[in-house]
Amino acid sequence: MSPARRRLPAWRSTSGRFLALHLVLNLACILPILLYVYFQVDRIIIADFTRPLEFRQSNLEKQYARGGIAQLRHEVESRAARAHRDRTAILLVDPEGRKLAGNIARWPAGLAAPTDWTPFALTRDSGGAPDKFLVKTVRYPSGHRLLLGGLLDNRARMEGALLLALFAAFALAVPVGLLGSVAIVREMNRMVAAIAGIGQQVGAGDLARRADTDGSGDPVDRLKTSLNAMLDRIETLVEEHRTLTDALAHDLRSPLTRIHIQVSEALAESPAPESRARFDAIALEVGIVLHMLESALEISRAEAGVGRGTFERFDLAAVLGDLGEIYQPLARTNGVEITVACPPRLEFHGNRALVARAVANLIDNALKYGAAGGAIALEAEAVDGEVHICVADRAGGIPAARRTEAIRKFGRLDRARNTPGTGLGLSLASAVASLHGGRLALEDNRPGLRARLILSLLPPSSSHQQGATE
Repeated sequence: MSPARRRLPAWRSTSGRFLALHLVLNLACILPILLYVYFQVDRIIIADFTRPLEFRQSNLEKQYARGGIAQLRHEVESRAARAHRDRTAILLVDPEGRKLAGNIARWPAGLAAPTDWTPFALTRDSGGAPDKFLVKTVRYPSGHRLLLGGLLDNRARMEGALLLALFAAFALAVPVGLLGSVAIVREMNRMVAAIAGIGQQVGAGDLARRADTDGSGDPVDRLKTSLNAMLDRIETLVEEHRTLTDALAHDLRSPLTRIHIQVSEALAESPAPESRARFDAIALEVGIVLHMLESALEISRAEAGVGRGTFERFDLAAVLGDLGEIYQPLARTNGVEITVACPPRLEFHGNRALVARAVANLIDNALKYGAAGGAIALEAEAVDGEVHICVADRAGGIPAARRTEAIRKFGRLDRARNTPGTGLGLSLASAVASLHGGRLALEDNRPGLRARLILSLLPPSSSHQQGATE
């Protein structure tokens, strides 16, 4: 069993990073557009604002050209009289800076002449706080200076409204972009989940599963096509392996069985104790090889999904009770007591013979290596759509670092090498668990070992049930 991997935070997952990237790119496209709109609209506002001021400036220049400073002064006085209505600031001063006409008390400090349109704070004759004006100044050959400005409060309000509208548009773009990103990520996850589901079903033994392709030739369709080609190859290899395994098993089992029969007959006919001992040893070794061959064949078939076609509903509690009764006499001869604890009736859908064989292997394993504890507990319960069958002893157990090794085929730990066995008992139990959508877990019983056979209570799909039977 591979160690459990720590789940990454959502923002560090592939979906989270893709969502963030799409959202950032979306906002990165929207922000320049909003800035462009702002500056273009601001330019239009300024142009509309300065157009009437330019017209007034042109009119003042015409008056100066017509009658010089005197005519210009007359026009400034006329303009200042009605400036409160058109929100204009105007001032004409002599070369010494003395006011000649206008609605500004004095020439503002720090304001040069000439200068083009620029924002500047001015206080008009009416008093009050300074206001922001867009002003332009002119210096005449005589040294006289003219100031003309327009109040910026309307423009400021328009710019404020524009900024508010653009900010609202950006604020709206964030959730809209997020929703779009979520929709894209969900669609991506849906496609990935469909492909992953195919892999899970194939991994569970349904080798006929294939991904649906649409012929579009897009990356996802090409991925599905490649996956299907790979699965075709895997199915072919598994079928060839199973065929070869079955052929070898049958071809080897027949001569071995004949050897076993002949040795048994010779053993029965031999009166010499020395010959009987030798025949006994030969019969034992041949029996071990036959058992190993049968176990390897069952593991191979279970891993290939063979046996799902024989799934049926049966009472698992009755099977466990029968196993407890079968093994109890053998256990007591070794000074071990087997206790069975499970619900009175536990309905399960699976291969009765394989489940019984897997549990028997776990009990046999506990009797071989856990008899020193004096007690073996056989328990079963339904937990969240699963059946947990536990065989626990009170002996030395298996170190956590070596439990995966113990489940491998022919995996035997050091202390088990001198004990008769094939090294396939836990492997077969694990293969049977996988066949039933579960797994085999080896846990610390403090002290001892707890072998937990986890089987899914959900019935297999119809496609699963199409597998070959043993």
